[in-house]
Amino acid sequence: MSKAIQDNNLLYNILCPLVQFGTRCHYNHFVVRGAENLPTDGAYIIAPCHQQALMEPLAVLYFAPKPPVFLARADIFAKPTLRAILTFLRILPVYRIRDGQQNLGKNQIIFDQSRDVLLDGYPLCLMAEGRHNNRHHLLPFGKGMFRIAGETQLKLGDHPLYIVPTGIDFDDYERPYSNVVVNIGKPIPVQPFMETYRTDEPVALNQMRETLTEALLPQMHDIRDEEHYDEIMALCNLLNRPMRRREGLRNTAWNRFRMRQQIARKVETGEWPVEKFLPLFQDSHLSHLTRFAEHWNLFATLLSVLAIAGVLVAAVVVPAVRWVLLFCLVCYPLPFIPTHLIVKRKVADPQFRSSFNFGVRLVLSILYAFVIGIVMALCGGAWMSQLADIGAWWGLVAVAWVHIGARLAAPTVNFLRDTLANCRYWLLRLCGKLRKADESYRALTSLCDQVSKD
Repeated sequence: MSKAIQDNNLLYNILCPLVQFGTRCHYNHFVVRGAENLPTDGAYIIAPCHQQALMEPLAVLYFAPKPPVFLARADIFAKPTLRAILTFLRILPVYRIRDGQQNLGKNQIIFDQSRDVLLDGYPLCLMAEGRHNNRHHLLPFGKGMFRIAGETQLKLGDHPLYIVPTGIDFDDYERPYSNVVVNIGKPIPVQPFMETYRTDEPVALNQMRETLTEALLPQMHDIRDEEHYDEIMALCNLLNRPMRRREGLRNTAWNRFRMRQQIARKVETGEWPVEKFLPLFQDSHLSHLTRFAEHWNLFATLLSVLAIAGVLVAAVVVPAVRWVLLFCLVCYPLPFIPTHLIVKRKVADPQFRSSFNFGVRLVLSILYAFVIGIVMALCGGAWMSQLADIGAWWGLVAVAWVHIGARLAAPTVNFLRDTLANCRYWLLRLCGKLRKADESYRALTSLCDQVSKD
């Protein structure tokens, strides 16, 4: 008897925590809200929005109490090697009409496997949209998830099954060390739809689809107006800071996400008619200011510059500081290698770039940990005698620092990057290069106040 996909696998159990750790290190802030909404009294299907190729499944793998089993489109299982890899990663194929009418019957086997996964207490994860897009916009759902939910609930009988709407928001799709917000909504019980499902399946599937859509939209940053998407997205960024200040909210990933939601909702409901803002976006100065939407004050910028300068001076003057910094850099130089720029040149589809970049950085980190551990074990005692002569133990110290460095990479890189951006901002401002941009920005905030009063 062949093993079920969710059965215990030693290699998977070893690699899974490593991938979870890599996922966490790939982001500066990884915020999970609503984890208490994950059901404890029954089986559940996690239904995230889908704006990136691999990053949403990795986010789900990170926060799920148990490693979930994923379902993906069947065409990526075509090659035997890929099929074996995907099966090892606990991914099942789902067949669509485009995969051939003759293959649709295979879905019954998938439904049965999905039921067994849920009965064994493991979550199932399906991307209800069936495809991804690199915009903050929810695409129409297919019916595959809801067919699986209906079929599974029939098999489960009185045992409850839930669909959990999960918003996943990336504030930057391609740049490493950005932020991600996971917003888990209230679970939707499938049982109330089953009476209709038994008598009129298409109606029940549409009811489930509409219910999930209504439940998922509040959990994500969704811009419905596709025609003016870019302008609304710019409003969400430009007005985020002043809107947060009015409400006394700190500058956190969660508060920025909630404020983007609020601004988009104001435009969608007509409280802020987008037509009134469009003339301002014809001004190139306003678009130039978008990159400086979040900036530190002059004092904080000077303080960060002095801190960096102090560390550099200490490295020159004090040998121990110099050796510590050199050791840290040698053990984990990856944060300062712009792999995202290399991936950008090689991967045409922007929706896959972050996934490829994550894979490249994870593999390089693992390989580098082995290499630096061996090198330091063999010659670290001689090379690091300036700090301490502990011989081959330097190999273990180096491997440990790879993990520590990976965790500290995001805040360190973002601090350096933000310091550089803020220095540029204040240099342009002091030179008068942002005068027209400031005028445009004041006009924007003034118009915001006006339409709010109206």
